[in-house]
Amino acid sequence: MTSLSQLETYSNELATAVKALADHSRDACAGATPHLTVAPGAPCEVHRARRNILTIVARVKALLAEPADFIQHLACQNQLLACLQWLGEFQVLACIPLSGSIPAKDVADVVGVPEMQLCRIVRMTATAGFLYEPQSGHIAHTALSAPFVTKLSYLDAIMFLAETAAPAALQMAAATQHHRHSDRPFETAYNLAFNTSQTFQSACKQRMKLQRQWSAYSRCSGDLDDSVTEFLSRLDWPSLGNACIVDVGAHSTAAAMALSELYPALHFIVQMSEPASTNGTVSLRKEEELSRRITVQKRTLGAPQMVKNAAVYILHLPLLSLGESSVLSARIVAELRPHLSVLRANTSATLVLAPRLLPQPETVDPDVEAMARLHDLSRLQLTNERDMEMEELEEIVNSIHDSMGRLNVAIKLRSRNSASVALAVKYQAYADMHHEAEPTVI
Repeated sequence: MTSLSQLETYSNELATAVKALADHSRDACAGATPHLTVAPGAPCEVHRARRNILTIVARVKALLAEPADFIQHLACQNQLLACLQWLGEFQVLACIPLSGSIPAKDVADVVGVPEMQLCRIVRMTATAGFLYEPQSGHIAHTALSAPFVTKLSYLDAIMFLAETAAPAALQMAAATQHHRHSDRPFETAYNLAFNTSQTFQSACKQRMKLQRQWSAYSRCSGDLDDSVTEFLSRLDWPSLGNACIVDVGAHSTAAAMALSELYPALHFIVQMSEPASTNGTVSLRKEEELSRRITVQKRTLGAPQMVKNAAVYILHLPLLSLGESSVLSARIVAELRPHLSVLRANTSATLVLAPRLLPQPETVDPDVEAMARLHDLSRLQLTNERDMEMEELEEIVNSIHDSMGRLNVAIKLRSRNSASVALAVKYQAYADMHHEAEPTVI
């Protein structure tokens, strides 16, 4: 496809996404403010339209950008990060009222900074929609900046990015020069950036502020399972009728709640090792209604699977902290083994793995791949770890066997707008082995 054809395609896709978002916002009366906000409880297609708009705009910029544009964009992002860190360091945001404006001089006097410097910094962040001057010498919040006061985890994420992630990232070349292929957690870019032999994991354990900032940054950089739930909702559940679905190793009832609402015939058993947490986006009445079709059980990692007659077992991979990637394979094996005999006895049953994996280049949308690469490189720079790829997970699945057969990946599903994949795993006798499953895009 030529660049001109691509541009025309992007234009058509952008128009479609804008119309979908505008139609919903008009119905929900959400477009009356300067900043268009999509409510958390809005339909999935509306959230998808918002993401598509941002993705397409980024693609158009990449298609048209010249080297000077690229450098200017990086330079602006660099200055924006420095300005946000400055605002956070001096706690400026909390001094600005959430509604109305305040003289810049009053804020400068309270936090003890030069008024002119404060104004210069606000004028820079205002170019990105973060704070603004409603009139000369006055500062006010925007819809983008106000949440950094009401939800402090956003500010924690910014401070981690500026004070830890960015300095570590800039030492990546030095780490390669000094340590080459080392996977030791104390020979990282982070260690060079802060001239320490203490691992990042140890620093988090000793410094609660760092741990809090890292957790906030992880949540904001795509380290969530929201997209996994959305991805699961797009599978062919209606074909199962009123079947039983077991959600194994779930971290909350959110996925079961979402699927129950979409497919009323299904019954769910949610197996958790920790106390249940529910999806706070549904009403109490709706939650009570859905709960009649959801049973919560406690089950520890690797315990025998006592539910033998389910149609589908959704297996969530264990959540790992930084520094635990070496034990990930063992934990996956520990969860797969108890299901080997279940799948052998019930050959119509399917085990669904829906992990977030590092995608192969250009198999997902550029923004999705960028976030996946961001997560992978952050692990390299902070702990010398890396994210798992599809081939590694398939090898683990295929290694689970008995004398008659083994687990086999029957179907591989992926989506261009998610780093999550879905592997449909079945028990297969050695005599029935056939060709490898090909990925299917949904």
